[in-house]
Amino acid sequence: MEIPSDIDAVIKRLLEPPNVGPEDSVLAPEDEAYLSSLIASVRLGRRSVLIVEDADERLRFMFSNATRAEAVTMLGKVVEATGRRLADGDD
Repeated sequence: MEIPSDIDAVIKRLLEPPNVGPEDSVLAPEDEAYLSSLIASVRLGRRSVLIVEDADERLRFMFSNATRAEAVTMLGKVVEATGRRLADGDD
C-alpha cells in the first residue's frame, strides 16, 4: 500500500471543490443522495475509508477517524458482507 508522505496535502486536495457540477454527475439521483448521507456521517465523526480509482488506474484513498488497522478491518467487513450477499443470491 502506498502511503502519502504529506497527508496534509492529500487532505487539502480532497477538500478542494470538485470541478464537476451536479449536472455533470454520472450518478443516479438516489446514488447522489446516498453519497451525501455517507459524507454527512463522516462529518459527524464516523470512521470511513474512501477509495477512488483515477483514470490512470492509480488509487486515491483516505482513512477518516480510523487507524490503518481499523480501516483494514472495515474493508474486511465489506468483503465478508458482499460475499454473504453473493452466496445468498443477492446481486
